[in-house]
Amino acid sequence: MAEENKFVSFICVSCKQEIEAAKEMVGQTVECPACGARLVVMPPEQGPTQAQMDAMKSRTIRIELPDL
Repeated sequence: MAEENKFVSFICVSCKQEIEAAKEMVGQTVECPACGARLVVMPPEQGPTQAQMDAMKSRTIRIELPDL
């Protein structure tokens, strides 16, 4: 699977930072690595448009899947 297919991108509702998270994290509550706000990892159909993602790609922060 290509790397871009393993992650979902979404925007923090508090600071507007684009964030990437592993698809396995969809539905989980996480902390924004930029501002600390609590938010839910959204599936792609609820995330930003492709134009928004392209515009913000250089600002993306990835949330790594924690070791369990």
